[in-house]
Amino acid sequence: MSPPLRQAKGVGKLLLLGCVVAWSLPMKNSSADPVQTNEVNRLKPHQAVSTNAPPASPEIFNPDPNRLNLPEPPPTDFRWTRRVVVSTNSPPSAPFNPDPGAGLRPATNAPAALFNEPGAPPLFIPPPVPSGLALPREDLRLGEIMPPTNPPPRSFGSEPLTNGLALPRENTRRELKIYQDFSAPKYSLRPFDYPSNSVPEPDRWRIGFVPWTRYTSVVSEQPYATPTPNLWSPYGQSLLKGDLPIFGQDVFLDLTPSSETVTEFRRVPTASGVSGAVPGEYEFYGQGNEISVQNNLAFMVDLFEGETSFRPVDWAVVLQPIFNVNYLQTQETGVVSPDPRGPLGSGNNSPPPNNGDVQNPGDIGPLLNGQVGQANSYRNTQSTERTETFFALQQAFVEIHLVDLSDNYDFMSLRIGTQPFNADFRGFVFNDVNLGARLFGNWNNNLYQYNLAIFDMLEKNTDSDLNSFNSRDQQVVIANLYRQDFIWPGYTAEWDFLANFDQASIYYDQNGNLIRPAPIGTVKPHEVKAYYFGWGGDGHIGPLNITHQFYEVLGRDDFNGLAGQPVDINAQMGALEVSYDHDWARYKASFFYASGDAHPNDGNATGFDTIVDNPNFTGGPFSFWTRQGFNLGGTEINLKNSSSLVPDLRSGKSDGQANFVNPGVYIFGLGAEFEVTPKVRTFLNANYILFAQTEPIETALMTPSVGNEVGWDLSLGFQYRPLHTDNIIISAGFGVLIPGSGYNDIYKTSTDPVPGFDRTDNTGSVNGFPYSGLMAVTLTY
Repeated sequence: MSPPLRQAKGVGKLLLLGCVVAWSLPMKNSSADPVQTNEVNRLKPHQAVSTNAPPASPEIFNPDPNRLNLPEPPPTDFRWTRRVVVSTNSPPSAPFNPDPGAGLRPATNAPAALFNEPGAPPLFIPPPVPSGLALPREDLRLGEIMPPTNPPPRSFGSEPLTNGLALPRENTRRELKIYQDFSAPKYSLRPFDYPSNSVPEPDRWRIGFVPWTRYTSVVSEQPYATPTPNLWSPYGQSLLKGDLPIFGQDVFLDLTPSSETVTEFRRVPTASGVSGAVPGEYEFYGQGNEISVQNNLAFMVDLFEGETSFRPVDWAVVLQPIFNVNYLQTQETGVVSPDPRGPLGSGNNSPPPNNGDVQNPGDIGPLLNGQVGQANSYRNTQSTERTETFFALQQAFVEIHLVDLSDNYDFMSLRIGTQPFNADFRGFVFNDVNLGARLFGNWNNNLYQYNLAIFDMLEKNTDSDLNSFNSRDQQVVIANLYRQDFIWPGYTAEWDFLANFDQASIYYDQNGNLIRPAPIGTVKPHEVKAYYFGWGGDGHIGPLNITHQFYEVLGRDDFNGLAGQPVDINAQMGALEVSYDHDWARYKASFFYASGDAHPNDGNATGFDTIVDNPNFTGGPFSFWTRQGFNLGGTEINLKNSSSLVPDLRSGKSDGQANFVNPGVYIFGLGAEFEVTPKVRTFLNANYILFAQTEPIETALMTPSVGNEVGWDLSLGFQYRPLHTDNIIISAGFGVLIPGSGYNDIYKTSTDPVPGFDRTDNTGSVNGFPYSGLMAVTLTY
């Protein structure tokens, strides 16, 4: 090969080598950020890149020039060793005198003895020292325990840093703090915005479960049997039962239809009235047998926003319309309506037809307008039977989440509208569904719960006891505070305040009965202002379950009809229940007290009364005394009202005014609950009832004496849940009152029979024993 050709070939090889080297070197572009331009290295959520000048190396800049030299840490080797030393010095010569200067002291003359001293004992000469212990000795071995020595310094962590970790560094990527938000995140559609190693799923609620059959039998429980959500199902994942959002990721709808049918068979004292249902009914009290049926068809609509597994709802709208059908069959006139003909000219909160124009027998015909019953009996007619229907919007409220008070979701919310509320643990004073505004929440990791509520009470429908749309002219203010684990773990204390402002008004119920003012004594519209101060508790102290409540009520009634004058209110109530659980049984003892008024004609009212109570105590709905309300000796007021413990001589619990001139009551109770099976629960209760004071009853009935003993209230109840859930609940019970002397004094038959016309064999007796039979069927879907 010629030299020029060989030289050109060498130049080509150099050019090729230069291109390879240039290609292999990193290319630097000052105008582009490799972290941002590379899709792989693009910043993920919650990441950032440093842009400021990095700190200098510690070799150049020392951030702490005055650093203190702290002592070295203790040695890491805690093993102690034993050291042996052999003596090599010459031992001391014998004999050895430990005090060589003692002989230099001058001798002292001992004083003369006053009497003959005993002589000194002979000198003791010790035995010779064995040869092994005689001095001098050499090559002695001395053992000594030595502490561990410090380990040699280690080089871990002192080696030079790699180039990737050496300072200074630029474009350093760091992870940012992730602030927790339990709501569903809003992801964009850009793939690089998703977290690392994740697959986007816009709707996590509809992912579904993998079908899985736990058991071989298809009739048994099959979890995850429906991976696809249902539209409406009480057991599977359902759109209309609040399991999946209907809008976005956190707006849910829960629809709950229900039906409750309550059938009662009872015998309560019933006056025969001014016009008996059958001829020859001359006794003051007639037949008290009654049959009552109440059916409520309800449909609950609950629309809310928020994932409530972690925190309260952001907002909620709740509606509950109810359609009621009620039926009542009695044996006497004057029960379904004050008009013996039945509900003909009354109703719609208006009084009965005016009969003031009746001046002679001929005027009765136009008043009756042909509405005359059969000559032999008014029973099984509209005079003694009633079937009514009523539609109510029982609940309608809006709830708004105002603020979170801590990271643990201590919160404050506001609820406005017709809503349920119970002022204490057992519903002794106020337990109702009514129109109001309520501020509520908790504090200190849910250790405290609080409520502040004001209600503008609505009138109730007389026969269904459901809300109407008419104002009651009554305001109730309630404030309470609960403290969990108060003194004892598992025990919750409560302090509450209630104010009842019941204005003066005139009101007739839907059946035409005068309710306000109460038609007893001097009938005059009056205003009642009562203030309740309460303290209660519920929970367990050791093995005992305890519920207790105390109320003091103060205030003023500007005119009490029974007292015939204004009265100052000062009354008390106390309740205590102690129970003990043993396996599947609970044994309990209870006591209830409501003060009575011993002087009804003075200016002080000391009988305790409630606002709207509905207590679950001393047997609850199965107890005759608690469940039933009955008339006071043919008057237009009740001795006590239904679903109440207090004999308050009141015209009505929901629409009548509180009356603090009443007899009061003592109730001593024993009971037991047995969970016979997971489906069946049994309730047994026995209560002994006494009036605290009888003077208000004697004043109302104008009778000289009424005993204190009401009698024994005995009840038995069952609850059956065939599906182990609350979708079907069947309750049945029977209660009976064994009358005492006080009850007989009020409801006994005529004491002055007419010989030859009236019966004389039942003088002073009571027309049958009072009883209450109950059967309730509740269906919820």
